Amino acid sequence: MREEYDLKKLKVKRRGIIPELQGQNPNDAKISITISLDEDVVDYFKSQNEVESIQVQINKILRNGIQNHSFIDTEVIKKTLLQDSHFLREIANNITNIMTTK
Repeated sequence: MREEYDLKKLKVKRRGIIPELQGQNPNDAKISITISLDEDVVDYFKSQNEVESIQVQINKILRNGIQNHSFIDTEVIKKTLLQDSHFLREIANNITNIMTTK
């Protein structure tokens, strides 16, 4: 193998969209990634629907979450809890109990 290649001499053949994707919206193209999932998560999807692949099921759930903004926003939760006087009082009591039992 050469240490260096002259990329200016590289010939690239552009053949366009592969036949299977002809006529489809380019925005619908899939991107291949690799993820690791817990076994119980995979088992859940396997038990849900044998017709659709796990990939299709997960993609639908993620798309739905994005479109509906239904993913949990931890910053909103933190701000809400820090403004809740009952929550803060309970935390203070728990800390006091922990400190007095040591």
